[in-house]
Amino acid sequence: MSERKSLDSLFTLVHTLKRNLHDRIEELDLGITPMHVRVIKIINHKPHCTAVDIANYLNRDKAQVTRLLSSLLTQKLIIKEPNLKDKRSQCLRITESGKEIMKKISKIDKTMFEKMSTDLSKEEIAAFNRVAEKMASNLND
Repeated sequence: MSERKSLDSLFTLVHTLKRNLHDRIEELDLGITPMHVRVIKIINHKPHCTAVDIANYLNRDKAQVTRLLSSLLTQKLIIKEPNLKDKRSQCLRITESGKEIMKKISKIDKTMFEKMSTDLSKEEIAAFNRVAEKMASNLND
């Protein structure tokens, strides 16, 4: 397979998945953007998550992350707590309202994965995961 064909296939997959996820999130009418959803997911999965962790994970500057967090705090989807490991920062935690949103998002994620992996074997999915992780690692080196 040519390099261009591989890149086009990858771009098409990423764009199609992103568009489908955005459409499903917008259908829920949550009042938050897909980027807010990404932040909530990070906080949900990372214990003792700080704003710096989110900025690093998303590769965004701290001002962008601060704006995202500010709106999530205003909507009471997350809260700040003292960071016992570092007094200079605060840990972020999802509230009960945030957890309700995560349940809805998890259903969307599950549906998207099932749809995306139709007619693929477990071996094909495992091979895809290995290749995708390797490619991401190569780009980050």
